[in-house]
Amino acid sequence: MKPASTWIMIAAGAVAAALLGAAAVAQTRPMPPAASQGPLAAFEGPTWRLVGLRGFDAAALPGGPRSVTARFQGGRIEGFSGCNRYFGAYEFRQGRLAIGSLAGSMMACEPAAMALESAVQRALAGSFRPLRDDDRLSLLSDAGEPVLVFKVEPAPSLAGLRSNITGFNNGRQAVVSPKLGTTLSLSFGEGVVKGFGGCNTFRATYTTRGNQIAVGPVASTRRACPGEGVMQQEREFIAALQSTTTWAFSGALLDMHRADGERTLTGSREE
Repeated sequence: MKPASTWIMIAAGAVAAALLGAAAVAQTRPMPPAASQGPLAAFEGPTWRLVGLRGFDAAALPGGPRSVTARFQGGRIEGFSGCNRYFGAYEFRQGRLAIGSLAGSMMACEPAAMALESAVQRALAGSFRPLRDDDRLSLLSDAGEPVLVFKVEPAPSLAGLRSNITGFNNGRQAVVSPKLGTTLSLSFGEGVVKGFGGCNTFRATYTTRGNQIAVGPVASTRRACPGEGVMQQEREFIAALQSTTTWAFSGALLDMHRADGERTLTGSREE
């Protein structure tokens, strides 16, 4: 009869052989393909500017900063509808684009802009056959008629932008309006931003990469201005600018955020 130690060695050898055999099978068995996202639909990715709306005079559609826009990405649609920012969900299956209910900000604008916004949001809610032809996108009805027609919007740039600031982050988790009787402004050139903080003028270098921005050290004049909270407001405004890491245009508005997603600045968009 073999001693116990011999049986242990035999059992261990058998386990090792089994493991080696399993490893050899694993090495020769083909690996399953890695999961990947499907290719983007032809309309996904770019920002689209509205150039045609069924029942609306195309010549009456606004251009420039007040253009009506739409962007489709990852099942989410967002854009500017003439007065407010909007967003919602969409599905694209078997060549059909279905857009659900839209939500967004609720600012009031002049009657013409509100009428356009209502028409745009009514037209967008539904099911379409999207047809892309180079830089144009048509959303077609079941009868094949274009309901909305878009054109690719050129990539935005901060250079050349002038903005009167309508809100800034005061560093206490609040975006507040400038004090009554004061003006805050920014003017972006090629790599240099200049501004007015309500008392002093200032300038700083900046760099951008896509929608990302990094603002360098700020140099400013050193006036001391009267008025309760004016100097504190200036410090908070400049600090908000320096903390900004991303920027975007929301229709006729400039919208800036920091890395944690908190809004830093909002302002007009004048070019």
